[in-house]
Amino acid sequence: MADQVVDQDMETRELPKFIQFNEGDFVEGIIIGIESCLVKGKKCTRYTVHPKEGLDVSFIGTNQLDRKLRVNDLGHFAKIYCKGEDPNVQKGDNRMKLFDVKVSKHVIEGAPLLPVQNQVNPEITEEDIPF
Repeated sequence: MADQVVDQDMETRELPKFIQFNEGDFVEGIIIGIESCLVKGKKCTRYTVHPKEGLDVSFIGTNQLDRKLRVNDLGHFAKIYCKGEDPNVQKGDNRMKLFDVKVSKHVIEGAPLLPVQNQVNPEITEEDIPF
């Protein structure tokens, strides 16, 4: 059976593009994945969004994003906009980023949700982060 599969029956699968928000950056699309991961040994949440056009994108939740996005938002359309940083809230060299988050009230029918991963806490390493 496997020897009958030809390249035209195959699709290339790419990893979502990893992004880090800066002031003015935004993502619009269907939330297709929310999973726990480790970043430098710290438990975090990774979100994956399927935009209207282009490749899927993923990003690590901040305190504010984790409070505004919920597991039951899977399959909903979202608009996430980084408004900038709060100069009054800082830890080390990092200031708290401020986000405007809008989520549709209803699930988008036929949303391409990611399958549940076998790895409960995949580790994100320095090699996975493009900065």
